[in-house]
Amino acid sequence: MSDKHGTLLIAGATGVAAQELIDIVERTPGWNAYGLSRNPPSGTTGAAGKTQYLKADMLDLHACRDAVRDLEITHIVYAARAPHTLYTAMLPGEKVGIESVGPNLDMLRNITMACQNPALRHVHAVQGTKWYGLHIGPFPTPAREDHPGHVPPNYYFDQRKFLVEGAAKHGWTWSVSLPGVINGRRVGTGPNLLSTIGAYAAICRKLGRPLDFPGKPGAYTALMELSDASHLAESIFWMCGDAAARNQAFNVVNGDLFRWQAIWPRIAEYFDMPAGSVRHMPLVQWMSDKAGIWDEIVEEHGLQRRPLGRVASWGFADFVFSYDYDVISSTTKIRKAGFSPMVDTEEMIFSQLDHYRGKRLIP
Repeated sequence: MSDKHGTLLIAGATGVAAQELIDIVERTPGWNAYGLSRNPPSGTTGAAGKTQYLKADMLDLHACRDAVRDLEITHIVYAARAPHTLYTAMLPGEKVGIESVGPNLDMLRNITMACQNPALRHVHAVQGTKWYGLHIGPFPTPAREDHPGHVPPNYYFDQRKFLVEGAAKHGWTWSVSLPGVINGRRVGTGPNLLSTIGAYAAICRKLGRPLDFPGKPGAYTALMELSDASHLAESIFWMCGDAAARNQAFNVVNGDLFRWQAIWPRIAEYFDMPAGSVRHMPLVQWMSDKAGIWDEIVEEHGLQRRPLGRVASWGFADFVFSYDYDVISSTTKIRKAGFSPMVDTEEMIFSQLDHYRGKRLIP
């Protein structure tokens, strides 16, 4: 039996996929949503403006309880994470960041405990392909959900253990999504690869340079996958409601593969500039003095007056462009379970670039 109605709490509700999920819930009869975050926007949000935001530091159990007091939450989607430096400490010689287990486990535990009530039916956690050790190096592909994971620490493992044990103790069910690099139309809601590429291209063009690929040579030719934020949100809502998804983890990626080697010249053409060479240069380092150039670009093209750091996520791009090995997740399990939509990644890339251009975020 599948859930046809409920009250869904989205923890970490300002993220790009969380915002898409809010829109889905708002337009689905029988469902309503609340968004929770440390720094929520004021008032309501969502396409229909019906979702109320709650404020709480999820590291504080008492604050979580105060935020959801008098609410009968039936479903939790946990899409938050503790502050980390995984994407920002990408300068040459830096060690790969390891995200803290304790705070990330505590945040999930606190909001789940705060919402514990007889009506609670399901808890979902958004995790990712770091389950397979993506951030460490090559991993067996296509990655399948029965993979045991790499040598810890990895807070995903501890969160999964909490969900399994909590479900057995309290009677609710759980699910986990494992997306790849998430790409969405909302800039400023977390690291954004495509707006970063747009800002990088604009700066290169302003300087009269071709669009060099700034990643590792191996990353240029390796097979790669991405996850569309709205596709991910649809899958999460499906997992929250469909009996086939209960107590399961699912890879959620677009369902196709690409190589930067094939798409990079098309990106250069999109920005009306020549494609350059494969030239590995950490963008955190090489873009650190380009804020003034970006300001000139904003003035010249009448863009939104956003500082460069709110359009480009250099450390995140460095992280993605460091994958000099295939990144492939199997989607067999989720399709067999009943979720079959796919996304054409090349169409997604240029559609989202068109969107940013239309919103005057990039030239």
